[in-house]
Formats: sequence, structure tokens, C-alpha cells
Amino acid sequence: MILILVLAAAWQQYVSYAISADLDTERKFLNCIEYVTYHNNSPSPLDTIYFHLYPNAFRDDNTTFAREMKKISFSTIMDVPVRDRSFIDIYGITANDESLSCLINETIMAVALSGTLMPGDSLTMRIDCGVKIPRITSRMGYRKDHFEMSQWYPKPCVYDQAGWHNDPYHALGEFYGEYGQFDVSIELPGNYVIAVTGERVDSADVEFTRSLIRDDIKPPSAGRKTVRFSAENVHDFAWVCDPDFHVEQTMVGDISIDVFFTAKDRKKWKNASTYAVDAVQRYERWFGPYPYKTLSIVDGYASSGGGMEYPQLVIIGLDEDPITRVFEQAIAHEIGHQWFYGVIGNNETDEAWLDEGFTTYVEMRYFEDKYGEQGSLLKSPFLPPLTEPYYQRLFYYLTQTNGLEKPVLTPSYEFTELPLAYVNAAYAKPGLMLKNLEGMLGRPMFDSIMRTYYGQYAYKHPSSADFIAVCESVSQQDLQPFFHGFLNTTEFCDWYIKSVSGGTVEIVNRGDVPVPVDVFIETELGGQIYHVDGHDKTMIIDCAPAKKVKRVHIDPYGYALETNYYNNYYPRRIEIKPILALPSFDAYQIFYCPYLWYSDDNGFTPGLYLAGAEFIDFDFVKGRHQWIAGLIYGTKSRRFYPNFSYQTPVIFKKGLRSRIFAQYSNSHNEDKIKGGFMTNLGIPFSTQRSIAIENNLAYYRLNSFDFVDSLDWDLGENMILDNSVKVIAKDLSVVVSLSLTDRSVNGDYTYAKAFLEVSTIKSVPIPVQARLFCGKIFGTAPRQEQFFLAGKLRISQLADLVFSQEGYLSPQEHVHITGDGNMNGYQTQHIKTSELYCIGLELPRNIPFRLFGDYGIYRDQTAGDGSLRDAYDAGLKIAIGPVSVNFPFLYKDLATSQPHWTIDWSIGF
Repeated sequence: MILILVLAAAWQQYVSYAISADLDTERKFLNCIEYVTYHNNSPSPLDTIYFHLYPNAFRDDNTTFAREMKKISFSTIMDVPVRDRSFIDIYGITANDESLSCLINETIMAVALSGTLMPGDSLTMRIDCGVKIPRITSRMGYRKDHFEMSQWYPKPCVYDQAGWHNDPYHALGEFYGEYGQFDVSIELPGNYVIAVTGERVDSADVEFTRSLIRDDIKPPSAGRKTVRFSAENVHDFAWVCDPDFHVEQTMVGDISIDVFFTAKDRKKWKNASTYAVDAVQRYERWFGPYPYKTLSIVDGYASSGGGMEYPQLVIIGLDEDPITRVFEQAIAHEIGHQWFYGVIGNNETDEAWLDEGFTTYVEMRYFEDKYGEQGSLLKSPFLPPLTEPYYQRLFYYLTQTNGLEKPVLTPSYEFTELPLAYVNAAYAKPGLMLKNLEGMLGRPMFDSIMRTYYGQYAYKHPSSADFIAVCESVSQQDLQPFFHGFLNTTEFCDWYIKSVSGGTVEIVNRGDVPVPVDVFIETELGGQIYHVDGHDKTMIIDCAPAKKVKRVHIDPYGYALETNYYNNYYPRRIEIKPILALPSFDAYQIFYCPYLWYSDDNGFTPGLYLAGAEFIDFDFVKGRHQWIAGLIYGTKSRRFYPNFSYQTPVIFKKGLRSRIFAQYSNSHNEDKIKGGFMTNLGIPFSTQRSIAIENNLAYYRLNSFDFVDSLDWDLGENMILDNSVKVIAKDLSVVVSLSLTDRSVNGDYTYAKAFLEVSTIKSVPIPVQARLFCGKIFGTAPRQEQFFLAGKLRISQLADLVFSQEGYLSPQEHVHITGDGNMNGYQTQHIKTSELYCIGLELPRNIPFRLFGDYGIYRDQTAGDGSLRDAYDAGLKIAIGPVSVNFPFLYKDLATSQPHWTIDWSIGF
């Protein structure tokens, strides 16, 4: 009786397809006739069958996909012209010569059966439909003559023990489909090359095909061809076609690995076959055989990311570059999905970790096995190694420290407003968790688990509970607390060294996830590994007969998934590294950077910069005790120029990050001392509004004009209270600033300085950035604190190390510092004012080559009456990241009030 109940509970539906499709490359349209046979293996009678109609997701801005995408990135389907959107029209559905009625709700179609489909019975339905192919959106569409056809046919929703999974097409997460067999015929232009799920066959080769559909296929018209493919034990069918495809075939045993690439990408794809072979051979050895005859690697667009997987077919939207191994990473990851998604078909909406987390572990192991433990995603030996585990730990670190985590078993669509948390929950954290499990159990046992899981659940729909059961069965261990903590909660593990006394070490787990860990302890008698089972939160390790502990290292093999590795060492770990080293997750680092520059005002200026931090501290990135110290020597002035800065968080939690900071520098003969608070409000990596607040007290003293342009500076000292608020919401940025000083507080000036800056980017009809600036000074301010028409005067960060404050390459000459009036057509004219109103436009904002134009009104301080004057300019900007080269070609001559055509330039920061 028990055996009967177990078999009844193990049922799974089955689907057979026979599809005839006709691709119209001119109209971007696909006409289809689909015969789908639905096998009801469940114990329940069915009177309705639900289908996915995925192309409807891209119809308009009202779909679930469009609404969720707007939350993620503000993009809308309405930004795409109507001719480039998508839909699927159902022309008719019949079964047993009867018409069936259907009800369509966006991407879900409910087909009402004329009778009841009893357990053990099957039903064949004919569905006539037409698909409008979109410009590539998410995972489907065309670009020029290239077509990527995924999720293109009416596809039955999964019906399992939990009922119907009739989820709409979501912006995050992927798919869930019934296993079955496909016989697909596609008519397309004769010059097209096609890559598909399945193998190409002749008409007589497919026994399971219903003869019905053969009668529906008409001979192709002139210049066209019909190709036919079959696939068995797959839960999806995708294809890509392009008239420019070239194919390179490589055999791995009986598997044909076919790489499809375009002529223009031949060189960039020359290693694709090698990477595919390397991946398949490893995965077969580690997990089990690839069960199909073919595997296609396709040069495509994969607009959902760097790559996308389908049974027997992966689309890679990247090319090989000379610096990174991201192309190889994408191939290794997507091929891993052939095992964990393809052969094992979990629910990618509700339990995405079972495919994405597994393939994250797979790609980590691939790189370690091929390139060693320090195998880098960067090719250059001159760059610090960026390993796969480091890359994944970064996602976990950012998510966990910012309080953004959701449990791994959260459905994918619940991450819409926090995409980073989805990357962590689906990819990074579970991949690292599997690496942790491997370290706990040992690789031989872990591999036995993976092979058992793969063999037991091939062509099935396992859940997290099924995988955990396999782990416990093979290992003969109770792993429920480990998995529950990492999958169902946002709790964590954090072993730390609480105390070292004589020959004993006390370690404590600050978190609530019980994880075993190894501890290396070195005493005067030598070193030894102690294993802590993790059941108790506090462990005291007695190293007797040793009397003195010299060194302790928790997790010496580096497999534990923890939130804080800095406290895993006694004594604390300190590294001294060159400036290019990556920030460490477990050591306090001190970076060094020799400095040498030449300037006209001070000759050669050698120096040394040092920086220290626990990780790195900036806005949403949490570090601790970050400092920078530098000392430069001017060979002309024969003076040293020191500078120092320090900051550390005092509050760092979800939605609120506050830091204290202090700075001192002496450059260009100006002493600067500043200290205060920086506060950031808002959820990083989300579409929510963010606010940055800075309050500081600054002291400035200029002693001489030796290294500054006397046109723009006044001698003296100021004690200034600076306050600024910056608000970013969608495509709008607003900055409000108020500075106050009074000569009664150790200064030479009394004034109040206020400004408002508003920037926005709009896409109507091309991306354009607009900027409004309004500023006014009440009282008398030194020249260096006034508003400058051409852009800010004070240099900061990198520019301060390279450029001086006087001469040919200085602000107001040929160095443009973004801010104030920002009218760089007036570089070289040194126009400053106590009152300024400007508006500027820059377009198109999304490419390096841009046109700019500005209009401003300022108070002319050279005129006796202080009257208001206007100015305008226009020019060309070439922008690469934060650096630009500006070429003004027109400005208003302020002496003649006439347009002045010119050719000038400046370097912008």
C-alpha cells in the first residue's frame, strides 16, 4: 500500500508537440500550426488546460513584465515603436474536430475542454496562431536579419502536486515547463542558417510525429526551405537563425558541439569551441553524462544578460575581449544549465537557486579546476587576480551589509524592486553555500551527492526538499539546520575569535546558522587543525599540553560562507599591497603608491601615497577606518605638501548610512582642514529615491599667490559651515547647498552662499540632459568662493594630483571642472560673480559624441552698477566615463555682445 502511495505521489505530466512554423523575415511574423498532445498522468480529472502565451508580455505597458521592468529600470515597452512590439494571436483551437473556447489574460490562456480529461488519458489539440516578433526584448526578437525565437509557441503550464503554475511572464526569474518531445518544421528563407533545440531529421525519421501535421505543411515557395527537427526529454524548444552564420563543429565523444558565429565575430569567437569542450568534459566527469546528441553555442544578443540557456542550445550575447575571461565565464555558466535546468528541470520562478545557484557553483569550480585556486577572470598578469569566489562574495557582501537580503526561497518576482537581492539569492549566496557544503562534507562525498541527484531526477521537477533529501541520504548527516538557515531565512554564520588565553582558544558564532568549521591553531609545539561541528554557538578549544597560542585562523581552507572574515584571525591580519590590489574580505590592507609629476610652477614633484582600510568605504560599500595619507615634495619650492583624510561609518543599516570624516591638506599653498558627517538615505540598487547629506566645518587659509592664479584667488582665511543635500529620483537630480561664514569666527569674510542645481535626462525623442543652476552670495566672499561662469575653480581628487591652479593647464584655462555655470565656452576668461543663473543642454546623452549649448545670466562685478548680463555658448563634447574633451565653437563676446566663432578646447572632469 505504501509503495502505491509513493508511486501516486511521483506523477509528472507529459507533453508531445508537432509544430509547423513559417517565418516571414520581412514582416517579422511567424505563423504556426501546433498539435499538442497533453498526457494527464495526475490523479486528478482536468476540465481546463492552461497555456503560456509569452509573446504577449511585450505588447504594451500594461503587462506584468512591462510594469515590473519599469520598477527595475524605468524603461517602458511604450518606448519601443508599435511596429517593434510583440504579441501572439490565437486563430482557433480544436480537439476531436470540436472547437474549444479559451480565455486569454495577458500571457496566460485557459482552454476549456469539451469533456473531462481523466487520469491516464491524453488529448490532442490543434492551435493555429500567429506571433508578431518584437525587436529583441528580454529573450526574444530580431535585430536586422538575426532572429532569436524563444518562448514563442503556446506552451502548457506545469501542473504538479501544487496545482497549476500559471504564472505570468515576469521581469525577473525564468521558466518552468513540462518535459516532452518535439517535432518542429520551420519554413524560412533558403539562405538562413539555423541553430535549434534538438537534432535535424528527415521526414521518415520521427516515429512519434502525428501524420496530421504533415498534411498541413505546404512545399516552400521559391527561395525558401523547410527544415525539420526533433527533440526528446526536453521542456522547451528554442531556435536562432541568421543568414550570416558560420558553423564550427567539434566532437566530444558522441556529442556534436556546434558553434554558430557571424563573419564579423570570427576572431572574437575563435576560442568558443575550446571553452565549450572544456566545460562539457568537466561537467560529464563531475555530475553525469550529457544525454543529447548535439549542443549549439550561438553568437547572439541574449538581451536578458550575457547569455541565456535552452535545452541543447545556449545564446551568448558577449564577445571575447583581451582583458577579461567574461566570455568564457558566460559559456561555462550557460553550458552548466544543460545539467541544472535542462536535464533537471526545477521551478525557476519559485526556486531559482536550484538552477542559477548550481551553475554559479559550477562556474566557480570550472575556473578553479582549469586555472587553479587563484584563477582570475582577468587575463593580464599585471592586474590583481579577480577570482570567481571573490566575485560572488562581493554580491553577498553588498547585499548582506546593506540589509537587502531576502530568503533564497523567495519567488523571483518578489525581488522586482531589489534586483541585487535577486542576484544574491539566486546566484551568489547559493553558489557559495554549495561550495561551503562541499568543504563540510569533502569533495568525494559532495560529488557523490551531485551524481546521485542528477541520476535520480533526470527529466523530472525536483524541489529544494528533494535535493536536501539526497544530501542527507548520501552523507548520512542531518543537514536540515544548515539548509534551513541559508534557504529560508536571512540569518547568517559569523565565527569569530573571542579570546586567546594561554593554550586555549574560545570561538563564537555571532549568527544563527549552525555551520561546522575548521580552525587552525599554531602553538609553540606546532600547528594543528581542529574541527568544530557547529552545533554549539560557543566552543573552547584546549590545545594542551601547549602553553601558548601563537596564531589562529578560522576556516583556513576558505570554504565557509560567513558575513565577516576579518575576525577569523589572531592576531588580526594586515596586508601591505600596491595600489592596484583588490580590497580584501579578511585583511586590513595598507596600499602604497609612489607619485611623480611635473608642473611649471613647482618642477618635478615626487611623493608617496599610502591608504588603509578594512575593505573599502564608499556610500553603499561598507568599510572601516579608511584613510589616505600623502606627502609630495616640490623641487622648485623646496617644500613638502602633506595631506590626510579619514572616514568610517557610525551607522550602516538598511536605508541609512552615516559616516564621520576628517581631512587636512596643503596644496598650492592653501591649507585646508575639514571635518563633519556624510549621510546617505535610501536603498541602494533600487529605484527608490536616494538622499545624500553632508554637513561639515571647513577652514581655508591661503598664504601667498605662489601657486595659484591671482586673477581667481584672494589671500586670507575662512571658517565655513557647509551644508548640502542631494536628492536623486528616477532621472532627476536636485542639489541644494548653503554655506555660512562670519569674520567673528576666525576669518576675514562674512557671507552666505546658496545655490540650487537641477539635472534631468529625458528621451524625447533622443536622450538629452538638461541642467539648471541658480546661485547667489549675500555679503562679500573671496574670489575663490564665488560662482564661476566656466565651471568650478577648485580641483578635487585625481585632478588635484595632476593639474595646478595656475598656468595653461588649470581651471578657468584648459581644465574644466563640472559645476557652477558649467559654460565651458568661457574657459580662459576667468569670469566670476556673486549671482548666477544658467541652463544647459547636452545631447544625445547616450553616446560619447555630444553637442552642448548653454545660456546664462550673471551679475557683472566689473561694471560700476553691478548690472546683470547674459551669455551663451555651444560646442562639441567627447565624453568617456568621467573624463571629457570639450570643443567650444561659439560664445557671446561679452565686450561686443556679438556671437564669436572660435575653436578652443578643454579637458573636463
